[in-house]
Amino acid sequence: MIRFWLLALLSAQAMLVGGCATSKVWEAGQFARFHEPAIPSNVLLFDSIERGDVLVEYDEWRDGDERIRRRAYWLEQNTARLQAHQNPRFVTAPHDSDLSPIPAIEAPPTSRDRPAAHHCAIISNQAFALYSGENKTGTYELPVYADASGRVKQVAITPLAVAADLTIVGGFLFVWVWSSGGFNSVH
Repeated sequence: MIRFWLLALLSAQAMLVGGCATSKVWEAGQFARFHEPAIPSNVLLFDSIERGDVLVEYDEWRDGDERIRRRAYWLEQNTARLQAHQNPRFVTAPHDSDLSPIPAIEAPPTSRDRPAAHHCAIISNQAFALYSGENKTGTYELPVYADASGRVKQVAITPLAVAADLTIVGGFLFVWVWSSGGFNSVH
């Protein structure tokens, strides 16, 4: 009778825990620390006629960190990475004569507006819309991405998770064999 209850208890444990510690460790986003625009993000945009690109500067905050970092990246060069929610290739902001500040405006430009710059932008805390004359060239979200520290933690914890899974499965098999009298026939 004791063997039956041990088997029932172990079966319940196996069903509840499922030996899935390893899969839990490798769930998407597990242990990840996210980077996102700070509030306020203090976005500044600069036009580079020579490069044919826009330099984006903003303040970034990392999950679990009090420090705010100033970041800069070239927009066109990083569009595919940003759409894939990857971090852009950051650069040190080169404030030289090639860069022209892109003015921030409150509403989309109209034909009556005569922008002094090649571009203008409507800027919010998380995104900006870029205009060339009165034509909108695109709306862009500031980067939100997970850093690599989550992957390092997953790799480090995996051996412990595998050991836990093997212990649960091994314990279940031990009790199952024991409850069916498998060890009595060995003596």
